[in-house]
Amino acid sequence: MVARSSTAASPEQASLPRSSSLGQLLGDFFAPPARLSRHPLWLLWAVSFAALYVEVLMIRWIGTEIRVFAYFQNLALIACFLGFGLGCFWSERRKNLFYSLAAMSVLVAGVQLPLATWHEFLRMLSSVLSLSPDAALWGIGKNPAGWTYALELTAAVIAVACFLLLLVIVMVPLGQWVGFYLDHASRVVTAYSVNLLGSLAGIWVFAGMAFLWLPPRVWFAGAFAVLLWIERPRLKTALASAALLALGLWLLGFKMIPSVRTLWSPYQKLDVRSWGHRQYTIYVNNTGYMTIANMTPALLARNPNINAIYRKISSYDAPFRFASHMGRVLIVGAGAGNDAAAALRNGARHVDAVEIDPVIYHLGLTLHPEHPYRSPRVRVILTDARAFLRRPHRPYDVIVFGLLDSHTEFSDFSNMRIDNYVYTRQAFREAQRQLAPGGILVVKFEVRYPWEWMGQRFYAMLDRLFGRPPVVFFAPTVGELVSATVFIESNSPALWERAARPPLAHLIASHPPGFPLTLQGAPPPATDNWPYVYNRGHFVPRTYLTVSLILLALAALLTRGVLEPKNPSTWHFFFLGAGFLLLETQMVSRLALYFGATWIVNCVALSAILSVLLVANLFVERSQPRRLMPYYLLLIATLIGNYLFPWESLPYSARTVGLLLSAAYAAPIFFAGVVFTEMFRRSAHKATAFGSNIVGAVAGGLAENLSFVFGMKLLLVVAAVFYLSAALCGRRLANFIGSASS
Repeated sequence: MVARSSTAASPEQASLPRSSSLGQLLGDFFAPPARLSRHPLWLLWAVSFAALYVEVLMIRWIGTEIRVFAYFQNLALIACFLGFGLGCFWSERRKNLFYSLAAMSVLVAGVQLPLATWHEFLRMLSSVLSLSPDAALWGIGKNPAGWTYALELTAAVIAVACFLLLLVIVMVPLGQWVGFYLDHASRVVTAYSVNLLGSLAGIWVFAGMAFLWLPPRVWFAGAFAVLLWIERPRLKTALASAALLALGLWLLGFKMIPSVRTLWSPYQKLDVRSWGHRQYTIYVNNTGYMTIANMTPALLARNPNINAIYRKISSYDAPFRFASHMGRVLIVGAGAGNDAAAALRNGARHVDAVEIDPVIYHLGLTLHPEHPYRSPRVRVILTDARAFLRRPHRPYDVIVFGLLDSHTEFSDFSNMRIDNYVYTRQAFREAQRQLAPGGILVVKFEVRYPWEWMGQRFYAMLDRLFGRPPVVFFAPTVGELVSATVFIESNSPALWERAARPPLAHLIASHPPGFPLTLQGAPPPATDNWPYVYNRGHFVPRTYLTVSLILLALAALLTRGVLEPKNPSTWHFFFLGAGFLLLETQMVSRLALYFGATWIVNCVALSAILSVLLVANLFVERSQPRRLMPYYLLLIATLIGNYLFPWESLPYSARTVGLLLSAAYAAPIFFAGVVFTEMFRRSAHKATAFGSNIVGAVAGGLAENLSFVFGMKLLLVVAAVFYLSAALCGRRLANFIGSASS
């Protein structure tokens, strides 16, 4: 399993001179803290808290500022694990948390450098690294030809490698200190439990900051305060840290456009720019998200051309022309209220507006000139759209899937964007079941060149689901109402009868979608098992391959001379780490289907994992199992059982199935915890064991790419293979220990 911990040496060893290049560069800022032996468990809790807090901070912040880290959220996670693992291996060297502070400051300076060209370069990293536009991540497509592109690719590789290296450096000292306290604890299992409790606290403190919409300046100030409190620096170090913090806070607060208002939700960074009378544009993670449309009578009176056509052809109003009834309307991904305002303009008597981000809802509530969220006919539900669709409701006359391409809503522990679960075949089937007789389903999506195949994917998915091809047309931009390709389906043939009569027939004929309306050549459908709607087929996108190669090269360079490949313990803990990371990400991702991919669900899921591990620790401490092979067999059996069991076929509510699934995943987590804790308790070289465990987690993170080819559920089988390998290494390790002792 993956542990947020490592080991270190004795106080005498901790005071040895550094031999690393980092030490030579930064110098000796700290003497070994004199209070190491006074309150070891309390200090272990504090450092464990700091490690998880800083890890989550890095993942959350760098993903909002550099798009390549947002698209591949586990990239930052793997880099942090690599740094923590190296800290385990280097725990006998002198430890200095100033390295973490300095690396964080350099990261902030490198990301927030106030140069427009630099920020444009960072924005384009993902498309440059793709080598060709096969990932369809809404970057600008480039043809990889010529020296110019070669230079861009080289610069992109160097930039990503530098950012990854800085993330590694941030975590190394934290790994050293956590391991130091674990290694010198009189009761190892108790100390490991304290480590887990500190990690749990770190998760929830950061979650509380996200809940309060606090900005990164507060996050980083908190990190600096905790790290400096742990080591109690000398005056020179304290002054240097204060200078770094002041520089970082200034850069984090610097605005290249002073008029932009920045808010931080539990999910993303939101910039609001005012560009006219009651007219606003919202940017999400430095990327355009939506314009709050002003369709008030006063504005329309000043724009007669818009007034004459917006109801006829806009992507917000035109779909309602195909509805036979406007009693109940559901909007999935309601955003700041444009779709809700359009529903009210077209006579909806009741509107359920589902939006996951409370800050986006707040912006719509306070800034939208038509005030749709203040209407008594509108009910706003702040939750995950997929979770809402799974619940039983009164049937809807119109269900609208808004423009959900937010670019930013990601699961912190998976390779996928969480809006993908909204665009799967199962999600559309759930929406189909919610339609009233004669009701229509409206799916709006921005299909761009050269990714027209995405439009064909939606066309084929809806055709096969409803048994008839959807009505499709392109709705152009009208004033502030953005363009979109509109797909309309229904369980009733009355939709196609209306679409065949003028003026709707003229709208469809005069605004073709720009891609072939045929099933032939359509990409495979997105499903809950393969939710990669932005990937054309079952292959790993080139950007992922490029970034994975960068990370592999960095890991090979940093672990050179550190791992002990001839030692069975190395591979044993390596496979335990790889298997547990896949198990952890699978649980979080699968539970998102039943409880929603909200920040609170992720925090609860991770807390549940740590709680099960604590129970496993208690079990090991009391029983001290001598034979671990039965636990290995139970672990592998429960993983395969979860893979084979048809959870989606259970005739229960989504919440009930989610609870049953949680219990089913708790079993392998418990067995994995028992195996790891007992083997860790027996290990003679705990620093090596923990280091191998964390490096194994890096391998597990990279193995997640297999889901692009085989689907998400197969990762459970891959985890079972890792654990089987660990069991075989465990038997070899037992023989190795036996022969050594004899």
